[in-house]
Amino acid sequence: MKKVLATSGLSFLLAIGLAACGGDGEENGEEGDTDNGEGEGEEQASDALPDEEMEMPEPDIDLDDVPDPVAEVNEEQIGKEAFEEIYTMQVEQLAQTQMMDITEDEEQDQQVREQIANLLVEEELLLQEANDRGIEVSDEDMNETIEELAGGMGQDTEAFYEAMEAQGMSEDEVHDMLVEELRVEQLVEEEFGEVEISDEELEELYDEQIAMMEQQMGDEMEEDPPELSEMEDQLRDQAEQMEIQENREALTNDLEEDANIEIHV
Repeated sequence: MKKVLATSGLSFLLAIGLAACGGDGEENGEEGDTDNGEGEGEEQASDALPDEEMEMPEPDIDLDDVPDPVAEVNEEQIGKEAFEEIYTMQVEQLAQTQMMDITEDEEQDQQVREQIANLLVEEELLLQEANDRGIEVSDEDMNETIEELAGGMGQDTEAFYEAMEAQGMSEDEVHDMLVEELRVEQLVEEEFGEVEISDEELEELYDEQIAMMEQQMGDEMEEDPPELSEMEDQLRDQAEQMEIQENREALTNDLEEDANIEIHV
């Protein structure tokens, strides 16, 4: 089975792994910038601001009002704990990367809560279907996925597990999440077949990317845009992920038609 890391749980693992190594990366980046004028200028500008203005206060996360269960899918309950884990990570990531505290905006906070609840319902629907079809994950697929995730963070598997542990996820919890996600990937592939991107689709995506690049850069674009051959691997991966996500959503929509779903968030 060809694995494309596009599903929600795998993205979640990547997010917390990158957050765990973000501090080291920033330190390394600051050391490297001292060798050039631009880096020194940025450092001087940063030094001119007090630390209080540079750091986002910790979001005030209050989930006492979240019901347990947060949802029910075909009489299977989705517990509050699963919701809290994803919500907390999402809020903290937004605070760190975009200096945004959604807990201060009631409407925005509710939108995020509903999105997470819907995501959990989608996962449960797909897992129930995978169970019905008897889909299992081999040790080979599991090990290969761990290596891909670790490599994507520039780590070996031992460092990957340490990063997960630092964020509160044990090795067993990581494995459980990966098993669920890989079973869903196999389900989608079984339903729609392996994704294949044609040369025409690749060229269309390339043209869109170049047009967007030229629009954003405008007169500041000094060099000729990269050739298709230079971007082919990246574009093919992107196109595959987009199509897999579309297939996933289509299957979810089909399953929802015959499902009994109640969301309490």
